[in-house]
Amino acid sequence: MADFLIWLVAALGAVGGVVLGRVWGRVEGERVGKREAERDAMEDKNERVERGRDAVRDGRGAGDPADRLRRNDGRW
Repeated sequence: MADFLIWLVAALGAVGGVVLGRVWGRVEGERVGKREAERDAMEDKNERVERGRDAVRDGRGAGDPADRLRRNDGRW
């Protein structure tokens, strides 16, 4: 009977360890995924800001706003 209890406790411990490992891995994966998504969003925002700055810089030398509109009309 004592051998059976030892095996039962060992089996429950093994199953519990597997379950705990899966849950811990999932939580850690979600945490890493959120960090990666935040970093990607920040990089995307920085790229959009740079493109906007380039567009403003390129548009400043045009002079008349009507000329800028005529030049931009063909890009649509």
